[in-house]
Amino acid sequence: MFKTVKIAKAFVAVAALATAFGAAAQTFPNKPIRVIVSYAAGGATDNLTRQTGQVLAEKLGQPIVVDNKPGGSTVIGAQALIAAPPDGYTMAIFDPSTVAMNQFLFKKPPYDPVKSFQPVTVLTRIPFAIMVRADHPAKDLKDFVAQMKAKPGQSFGHSGAGNPVHLAMESFKAAAGLDLQHVPYRGGAPALADLLGGQIPILMMDVPSVIQHIKAGKVRVIALTSAQRSDLLPDVPTIAESGYPGFEASSWFGAFVPVGTPAPVVARLNAALRETIATPHMQTWIKAQTLEAVTSTPEEFGALVKSDADKYGKLIKQLNLSLD
Repeated sequence: MFKTVKIAKAFVAVAALATAFGAAAQTFPNKPIRVIVSYAAGGATDNLTRQTGQVLAEKLGQPIVVDNKPGGSTVIGAQALIAAPPDGYTMAIFDPSTVAMNQFLFKKPPYDPVKSFQPVTVLTRIPFAIMVRADHPAKDLKDFVAQMKAKPGQSFGHSGAGNPVHLAMESFKAAAGLDLQHVPYRGGAPALADLLGGQIPILMMDVPSVIQHIKAGKVRVIALTSAQRSDLLPDVPTIAESGYPGFEASSWFGAFVPVGTPAPVVARLNAALRETIATPHMQTWIKAQTLEAVTSTPEEFGALVKSDADKYGKLIKQLNLSLD
């Protein structure tokens, strides 16, 4: 009898919780939504978040408040999302650094992304490229590889040790059998400045950060790391089509909420974000940034995060990289 009463009470509690979640989803959102960005204002992540937020606010009928939490290799932003209530009113825009790399780059990882974050949807993919100055003798990837093999030990710059662009070049080095020395910078801007100034001969960088210099003819793109060519750089081949079939390395921006956020709320955010990215305004803006508009279900996004974590985890271990 006592066990029966306890079981009955448990069922009542579960039913009450489900009812509360359902009610919350029906009224969600009824106040502003905070979106955490793990980088400083004015960068690529911040710009995308603010553009998306303007349209998302119209879709949800509530203001979107961007909260920049830069520093700590995105750990500060990650911890801010972990500390937030799992109610859908705090979201974050992360890239693979936060959810597929940091857990392998610290001897004592500051958080477990699987236990901490619920994927909502991918927003965009970010193409990377091998770049040189316009006066560099290499005209295509075949020339580039031949020159690197003829003179091994040359340096390439990137925006930070252990981040996606660094690991993309390490992946290509392994695929092509090159001996190149990496030079990590604190962000893409100083790395680009040194490429333009002649301090480094090669740069691996995301295309959006360099597009104005590419269009101005100051920087030549040797090859893209993405699976497909960019619409804004239609004459630039990919690494895969330049003699390395199957090669692909890119990044993405995506939305996350704390683990424990009710499924109906996650579904509401997913639908609103996908509608937002599909608007003509966002499609035009994203294309102008040389990004690729891509959305997904939460399940598809979760599978992508896991795939990236498996890939980057192995590479980080092979390279013995650490941020400690």
